[in-house]
Amino acid sequence: MADTLRSDVGTHYQIINGKLYREQNCMFPARCSGVEHFILQVIDRRDVEMVVNVWDYPQVPGWVQPILPVRSFSKTANYHDIMYPAWMFWEGGPAVWILQRGSRTSSRTSPERDPLVLLSREAPDLVDAEYTKNQPPAQEIPLVEHCQYKYLFNFRGVAASFRLRHLFLCGSLVFHVGREWMEFFYPQLLPWVHYIPVKQDLSDLR
Repeated sequence: MADTLRSDVGTHYQIINGKLYREQNCMFPARCSGVEHFILQVIDRRDVEMVVNVWDYPQVPGWVQPILPVRSFSKTANYHDIMYPAWMFWEGGPAVWILQRGSRTSSRTSPERDPLVLLSREAPDLVDAEYTKNQPPAQEIPLVEHCQYKYLFNFRGVAASFRLRHLFLCGSLVFHVGREWMEFFYPQLLPWVHYIPVKQDLSDLR
């Protein structure tokens, strides 16, 4: 734990005598607030100390020694972070203000979304995909309105997209692109049962 604190890879939390304490600094206060909201739902008299990573990206690559105990929202197989539920809800309310375009995608945080946008331009009757930011921006649609679409795509962002579970709530058919990024519940999902798996380069999408 001392090595982890010196490495500055997350926010330090302690539960002592049933009270929750957090270091003063937090890079994303809204995310820390969400973490605290849920910790307080399960807090008890046992003393606990932990470091929570509120960044999008995991912090403990496989080559780091000793392995640092850091809790993160998502990771790949190349990281040792301990996964825990993402900040999908903070301060007790759903983050429904996240904006993306139905079967469209938001900003170009990863080039892996480019083939879908290019396919949309080539075959607009097959796919409706545009960026809501950058080159020229398409109209934004609130996440809650995505449910009007028969098919929904889940791409990674900087890390995982953190929207996959919300797409399942729509009852639409979900195309899950790539297998590298994981959230805590992914091991419970079955391809061709819960979603349609699609290769990262979209070579099998048509």
